[in-house]
Amino acid sequence: MRWAALLGNPIGHTLSPLIHNEAFHQVGMEGVYIPIQVEDGYLEEVLTGLCFMENLLGFNITIPFKEMAVRFMDMSSEEVKLIGAINTVKRGEKKLIGFNTDWSGFLRALDEEWGEDLEGRRAMVMGGGGAARAVIYALNTRDVGEITVALRSWIKGERLKEEMSWAPISLVLFHKAEIEDALGDVDLLINATPLGLHNEPMPFSLERMKRNAFVMDLVYNPPVTPLIMEARSMGISSCNGLTMLLYQALEAFEIWTGHKVDPMPIKAKLLAQVGELKA
Repeated sequence: MRWAALLGNPIGHTLSPLIHNEAFHQVGMEGVYIPIQVEDGYLEEVLTGLCFMENLLGFNITIPFKEMAVRFMDMSSEEVKLIGAINTVKRGEKKLIGFNTDWSGFLRALDEEWGEDLEGRRAMVMGGGGAARAVIYALNTRDVGEITVALRSWIKGERLKEEMSWAPISLVLFHKAEIEDALGDVDLLINATPLGLHNEPMPFSLERMKRNAFVMDLVYNPPVTPLIMEARSMGISSCNGLTMLLYQALEAFEIWTGHKVDPMPIKAKLLAQVGELKA
């Protein structure tokens, strides 16, 4: 039996096993996908061990290891070099090969959920970690006019801006007044932080945001975060990160196995599972 995995901490909320195990079933492949919670400080040791497991196809990487894992790859795709973060690893012949499917999964989800042309639009991305970097890369491929990134640390923001100098990035601190001042010009707001994972509200209001704008919260469990709830209350269209989770996962599955998977039956099962979580 072949297998794949998810590395992260925490991972108790993940729905990735449902996606990949359904994908194995759909293509008629004997395989299993399991979550592995990695203790902080031991990522290198875990990756070294996985590199030599011959029945391993590959694995996904999630918070907080997406950026850290880059330096442990033997090879990486061009997107990884620009984004500076990995979410998918294929096991080669005693080699680990890094990919990023977050950016393409994000775009495919945004096209499906919103469907607007992004050229010249203004976007705001909350956070500066691996998911945020993938979103910035994705937006830049669609010629977004300006990408405002909100971070808690100005030093981290300046480093991100320098490392991603090819993108039209401006910075604001993660402060209520600064974010709310900037929101009036924003067409698309993306939360790429873990805020909302435990139903925490965002420390700002969407009151100044245009009502024809769009809000995407990459958190998908819970399915209705406080950010999405506020957007809905104001008539602003929104979605959670479930569709992005699906598409980035199926692209990773194709990298590992060479098999394309029909996303619709799996999305139906995800939505049913989310409904159970919501209830």
